[in-house]
Amino acid sequence: GAKLYSPWDPARTHITLVIMEWFFDRSLNLLKNLDSKDHPFSQVIIMIPPSVTNTHDYTQYTSVPVTLQFRDQPDVMDLCTANVETEWFMITNSYHLVSRHVDLMFTPGKFVPVVPFTPATYPFCLKYPYCKEIIMLAQRWNPSHSKVVLDMDMLYHTKERNDFCREWTERNGDDGSDLYAVHQPMRWKLKEGKIIGPKGPTATDYLAYLGREKLDGKMYKMTDRSLYGARAPFVKVYKKEEKLDGMSEEELARRLG
Repeated sequence: GAKLYSPWDPARTHITLVIMEWFFDRSLNLLKNLDSKDHPFSQVIIMIPPSVTNTHDYTQYTSVPVTLQFRDQPDVMDLCTANVETEWFMITNSYHLVSRHVDLMFTPGKFVPVVPFTPATYPFCLKYPYCKEIIMLAQRWNPSHSKVVLDMDMLYHTKERNDFCREWTERNGDDGSDLYAVHQPMRWKLKEGKIIGPKGPTATDYLAYLGREKLDGKMYKMTDRSLYGARAPFVKVYKKEEKLDGMSEEELARRLG
């Protein structure tokens, strides 16, 4: 499908890469490899916990300017809290590397970004509890929403992100703590606060919000990855570490015995 579209044009489109980071300087691996990739990013923001003290001279690793931003909200809010200055941005985390070739495509003429989605059908989404929850949350914005977009596939428009996030936090709290507890109190109680689903805003929410505002078709050309496939802009390299880091300390202790 790529033949129909134009590649990204650096003169027209400035894109920041936001990297979610936790500890162990894992994002250094991404940054050291960045300059060898064919990528569209003119700035990098690393979101780190306020407790991280060991910073680096990132100019040693990449020619792309790097900014550190200390979180003042939980990491699930990074999509909303990253202080992006460019018109567009993408988000990944420190367990990934940037792909060898990031194929951002735009439609010729209007030059809107082409973004892959997965249809919210039973075989592709609804049979998986997490995916089903993503769609149920997105339908709070737009009841007919039926496209799932991976957070790392979306090219976010910063201004629209700001408007979306303003409303998202009004509804769900600055830290996202009202997402289920306030809107579905009985279910939250029954599940003892353990709902399998996102804890913060998602790319699918953002798209559903744009759909409600009748902006999705103006701003994006969506392509069905179940029919046409899609190349991932980021590749996971630390599968095991991501799993281990994400565990609570007691789970970790039990597992490592």
